[in-house]
Amino acid sequence: MSRRRGSGSIYQLPSCKTWTIQFYRKGKCVKEATGLTDYQAARQQLNRRQHEVAQGTYVGPKLEQVRVDELGELVLRDYRINRRKSQDDLRARWDLHLEPFFGHLRAMDVSSTLIDAYVDGRLGQDAAPATINREMSALKRMFRLGYYATPPLVTRLPRFPKLEENNVREGFAEDG
Repeated sequence: MSRRRGSGSIYQLPSCKTWTIQFYRKGKCVKEATGLTDYQAARQQLNRRQHEVAQGTYVGPKLEQVRVDELGELVLRDYRINRRKSQDDLRARWDLHLEPFFGHLRAMDVSSTLIDAYVDGRLGQDAAPATINREMSALKRMFRLGYYATPPLVTRLPRFPKLEENNVREGFAEDG
C-alpha cells in the first residue's frame, strides 16, 4: 500500500516477518522495529509516533531506556564534584530506601502516583516526615539533573510531595 509523501513508511526487511517503520524527526530519519507482524498495527504505531513528533512528546528509544539507578549515579557524582558534606547521608538514603524501590524502574515510569505510594509505604514503616522529605529531595535532585543534562535523560518531572515537619525542640538549656 502506498502512503502520502512525507508520511513515513512501513516495510519488512528481507527474511523478517515483523514490520519496521520509518519517519522523520527534526530532519533526521528515524527507523524503529515494531515487533509486529500485522500491517495495520504497524501503521497505527507509525501514526502514533508521527503524532508524538508533531506534538513534541516523542522521546526516542534512548530516553525510554534511562533507569532511575543511572540518575542515582548522577546525583552521587554531583555531590562528589561539589564536595557536599552529606555525601555519606545521601549514599545511605539511596542504598537503603530509594534504590530498592525505584532503582529497577525506567525513569519515564516514575509517576506522582508511584512516588505517593512510596511515601505512604515509608510512613507505614514509621519513618519521620523529615526523613521522607530528605529522600524526596534527593529523588527530585536526581530527576532535575537528568532533565538539565545535555542531552536530556528525562523529559518530564513528576510532582514530589513535601510533608509537614514537626521537629521543634522542646525545653531550654539553663546556665548552672
